[in-house]
Amino acid sequence: MPSQADHFYKAVNNKNFADAIIPSTPTATGWALTALFYSALHYVEAFNAKHNCHFSKHEDLNRDIARNPQLAPIFDDYKDLSNLSWNARYQAVKYDKDKVTEAIGYHTAVVDCISPLL
Repeated sequence: MPSQADHFYKAVNNKNFADAIIPSTPTATGWALTALFYSALHYVEAFNAKHNCHFSKHEDLNRDIARNPQLAPIFDDYKDLSNLSWNARYQAVKYDKDKVTEAIGYHTAVVDCISPLL
């Protein structure tokens, strides 16, 4: 299982990748949204790894976020990031740069909640 440090590294690097993408096309925007989601996922997984808790399915992780009193405040933001990423990847939804700005807000909420817990 990846360590807390491994997940934190992935979280930071996925965010840096998202920041490097210029959302000038729907494809670029979709990848930025996806990188933001995976950054948030790895922040959550870093928290879980600290507590020696690991999930192999998104559904189980989502359920844990909703039920964990320390993570529940970010459930909606996390799910919004997940949905944006899913829609861009699998539903071919064409988002614009304004959606990336919105997603950065969701991502910031996740980071602000989890960072003090790491």
